[in-house]
Amino acid sequence: MSKPRLIRLVTSLLVFTALFAIQTYAAHETPVTPTNPIATSTPAAVPAASTSTNALVVRAVDGDTLEVRLDGETDDVKVRLLGVNTPESVDPRRAVECFGKEASKHTKEMTEGMRVRLEQDPQADEVDKYGRLLRNVVLQNGTDFNASLVREGFAYAYLDFPLNKLRKVELANLQKEAEAAKRGLWDPNICDGQK
Repeated sequence: MSKPRLIRLVTSLLVFTALFAIQTYAAHETPVTPTNPIATSTPAAVPAASTSTNALVVRAVDGDTLEVRLDGETDDVKVRLLGVNTPESVDPRRAVECFGKEASKHTKEMTEGMRVRLEQDPQADEVDKYGRLLRNVVLQNGTDFNASLVREGFAYAYLDFPLNKLRKVELANLQKEAEAAKRGLWDPNICDGQK
């Protein structure tokens, strides 16, 4: 292969890689309502007709846990939001943490009785040690609810467990943004980031 041809090939590969990276980054910055059904605990959980949602939130247990009814199912299941950790508000073994009640109230107002889309992270576990599904939650308007909790200061980025690497970076950056803006639990007059 001639040197000019090799240079053109390498240049083309670099341009393609850069465009792919930009497109991937943009996809994480803009809320998007997925069009394909996600994998859930049972194949019957997704209706035959593709919709923007696949579950109904029956109730918000606390800021980062929902009870949902998957489409096509009769039993409710608990869902733990991936990559986020809101201050405790209902654990009988622990004291209510600073901003826990506010986070729970926000999650209740935003999700309870609403249709949502549950999305699995292929690099995360299917369920946690309590048997809760581990999912990202997308609201019917396309809002990435997990990310919004961190961005708005209702949750910490929870990155100790298996999770998509780009998602970890995104959530860590959203937490830095919330800290810098002193939103929610980062407000020095409220919690100043302390539990």
